[in-house]
Amino acid sequence: MSTAVSDLAVRIHAIDWNGNLDHTRSRVLLMREYLRRMALWTRTLDARGWPFYDLAEFAAPGIRATDEIVQGVKDNPDIVRQFPTVGKTCAWALHLAAARDAGASLPDLPDPFEPLIRMYERGGGFSLSTTGTIDIDGAGIHRGTLLHHLGDTPKAPETDTELNALDD
Repeated sequence: MSTAVSDLAVRIHAIDWNGNLDHTRSRVLLMREYLRRMALWTRTLDARGWPFYDLAEFAAPGIRATDEIVQGVKDNPDIVRQFPTVGKTCAWALHLAAARDAGASLPDLPDPFEPLIRMYERGGGFSLSTTGTIDIDGAGIHRGTLLHHLGDTPKAPETDTELNALDD
């Protein structure tokens, strides 16, 4: 039986983590969309830890993806070689998917981790610098503040066709 958790785990395991500089522009916009969505969720839940934290702990306390699935993702050698926050975000996305599978009452907001997973699918992870930037393929995005990223206007297109057009 397919669940949000199992479907997401399959997607994560299928990612080519070796990078793809052909998609840098769309990956940057997907990270910006992740930051926007996490700002909305963080404000709605009055949570702490923005922008990289276990949102499911606040959104659906006590509901977690199974240890087996989470460890299977976190122990993947390709993910282990990424910046540590990348593996953590994959696990946090799985926990939020478990909350959806469990029918938890969640805010009516777009999935915050979807843009990040799509960014990974388009060319791997990211890293964080000590200067407050998020590095994607050598492009530095200033992390800014939660208030800087709040807004209703999406920062990235919804479809792969539109994302591909940005990269061409």
